[in-house]
Amino acid sequence: MKPQPLPKIFPHKPRIVFTDVDDTLTWKGRLPLETFTALVKLQQSGIKVIPVTGASAGWCDCMIRTWPIESIIGENGAYFVDCNSEDRFTYHYAVEESERRASWQRLLQLKEEVVNKFANAHSTADQPFRLTNIAFDINQDRKVERSDAFEIAKYCEASGMNVKVSSTHINVWCGEYNKASMANEWLAQHAIESSEAMFIGDSPNDDSMFSNFAHTVGVANIQPFIAELDSPPDYMTHHPGGYGFVEMAASLIEGRHTDRSS
Repeated sequence: MKPQPLPKIFPHKPRIVFTDVDDTLTWKGRLPLETFTALVKLQQSGIKVIPVTGASAGWCDCMIRTWPIESIIGENGAYFVDCNSEDRFTYHYAVEESERRASWQRLLQLKEEVVNKFANAHSTADQPFRLTNIAFDINQDRKVERSDAFEIAKYCEASGMNVKVSSTHINVWCGEYNKASMANEWLAQHAIESSEAMFIGDSPNDDSMFSNFAHTVGVANIQPFIAELDSPPDYMTHHPGGYGFVEMAASLIEGRHTDRSS
């Protein structure tokens, strides 16, 4: 089903906004000032924003320490991190440490195989800061044709790994989890119903999240990937990346203002 244009007033009043990061909060590799301001405004209005990203543990640590957020889900659902009022962090992993160690050795071996087999396979710049997955750069520092990216992904899948191709990376991991399963785990541990949450994203890497939540938004740059999605978003913004996120934030906040004035 084709996404509808994002309405001025969002029809749902969520407590939680799960959001992708690359090309959803960011645009052209940068976090726009307007997007950071929108994060602050959502926090001030009582809406908790939780990034759900394939980004490395290093990036996740930076984001939760410097952005107006209190939780983050990293490395395609491998873990979530919460920050309390005293700036103390707690970590919850999808699998036990012993399993993570064994999987990590398998992933490192696969990474070497892929780099040796495919001339256009290059690890992401943040690979040294990953704890649970490997990732290949397809549209960040290097440009790889999407058809070639799917060839790399297919090879990794044949090894028994989970693989998702986003707008920027190929993410590869070992374990029965994904973005949606960890988002559900976060909700369960915080006693919040799924109906009180929504999601905004930009690529096929977000498919599990689009199918998991009843209220979903895609930023405008998701348009080229709609055919790759099993569950397209309900709505689509007019603007791409972080500027589309700003649109969605304004729609949510307008809805809250309307409720208070009625």
